[in-house]
Amino acid sequence: MPDETTYIMPTPSRATKPRIFEFAENQREKTGLKNGFDLSDLVKRNRGNLSYIGFMDDDQTDAIVVEPDGSFRIRLSSHTGALRDNFTIAHELGHLLLHWPLVRKNNPRCGMRATRKVDDTNEALRRCEWEANWFASAFLMPEKAFSLAYKAGNASETFGVTQSAVEVRAKTLGLND
Repeated sequence: MPDETTYIMPTPSRATKPRIFEFAENQREKTGLKNGFDLSDLVKRNRGNLSYIGFMDDDQTDAIVVEPDGSFRIRLSSHTGALRDNFTIAHELGHLLLHWPLVRKNNPRCGMRATRKVDDTNEALRRCEWEANWFASAFLMPEKAFSLAYKAGNASETFGVTQSAVEVRAKTLGLND
């Protein structure tokens, strides 16, 4: 009988928001990502796959599951559109790049599972969610290019994200002041 894999929750990096923004933009440059719509190809090139949660599935939690060998799968809600999915994929990639290395280092034979629904009383998991959101925001909407697109009024279309994501990024960068 094969061994059951143990899945560990993410471990926060504890990096600062500016450092995560810088890391995310550097990762974007390395991948050659042009916009959110290129994410599915990026996932596939890096031993990952995407799946959609069926309307009738008991477990409706979108998540990333990383296997001990580093391969991964991202589950997306069947109730959201492409622009929202792009942010979710980038968020889950944030968990992969920020949190998986720490989990693997401390638990070499385990996998990792991160869900977007976390216990609000668990500070470490709340921190992981913030870090993954910071990563996704900067990965999808790098500061310089975003500032130009935002001022031109076409950031959502340029980066393949929702208007809500655009507004949060603009606020974070102080573009609404």
